[in-house]
Amino acid sequence: MSNRQDTVSSPSSLKRSAVGVGLRPDHYQDALENAVAADFLEVHSENFFAEAGVAVELLQDISDNTPISLHGTSAGLGSVEAVPDDYLKKLKRLVERVNPVLVSDHLCFTWARIGGRLFHGGDLLPIPYTKESLHHAVINIDRVQSYLGRRIAVENVCAYIDFEHSEFDEADFLNEIVVRTGCGLILDINNLMVNARNARVPTPEDYVDRYIEAVASDAIMEIHLAGSTPVAASELLIDDHACPVSEAGWGAYQKTLNQLGPRPTLIEWDSNLPSWGTLLGEATRAKKAQRRLAGWRAKK
Repeated sequence: MSNRQDTVSSPSSLKRSAVGVGLRPDHYQDALENAVAADFLEVHSENFFAEAGVAVELLQDISDNTPISLHGTSAGLGSVEAVPDDYLKKLKRLVERVNPVLVSDHLCFTWARIGGRLFHGGDLLPIPYTKESLHHAVINIDRVQSYLGRRIAVENVCAYIDFEHSEFDEADFLNEIVVRTGCGLILDINNLMVNARNARVPTPEDYVDRYIEAVASDAIMEIHLAGSTPVAASELLIDDHACPVSEAGWGAYQKTLNQLGPRPTLIEWDSNLPSWGTLLGEATRAKKAQRRLAGWRAKK
């Protein structure tokens, strides 16, 4: 069991009961007019790497009133190649602008060198859980944390393939990364459920339970919730963030809270975007789940 401190380690800490939503371009105006409806807003870091412009000014305006979480999709923390210097410079400039409550990225690889040139894979590509992969991930996470001068969080990803050879299961691999780097973790419940369903695990919710029992719960700085477009039983389920959190996802979330205690929670919705009100309705449902925790009272 994790400890039950009220805040998570970061420069401007969130209450553990905080619930935020992902901010996407369709909702920029809504956020400017009604940002206080969410405890925090998450943006994809790379969308704000420009030195100047409307998007940069907008984010700075919003960050004056609402905590911002920076969630990257391109660092490639599991890549053999080092996170590029240019990427780190842009990320640090953004961090200094908005003083985010959290900086995070994914346990995946994105960068590869082909014919002497560095290429980006354009997706969150899974890595095998081997000692060699662990070595590269630790180097990259240490590199980012050292450059930014702050702790980051690492998210588990969807893996649509099975590697023939792994020396760790995912939870143990993440635990070792936490021990070696001191980084935090983001627990993406939908990613776990998608992986379990595609692996034909009979009860994905039980898979999530076992995962949470095994992972370093004290390191979990944020929980992510999302929905996936339903497909036929014979088809591959894709983590497309295109619909509401499923009832199974809400059930797994409540069980997760019961095991971990309250944690900052993010509602992700990236395509087929709903109205701002619908998105905030998902956040309200997460808040209600937090309140159902027996014996816990949030500090005001």
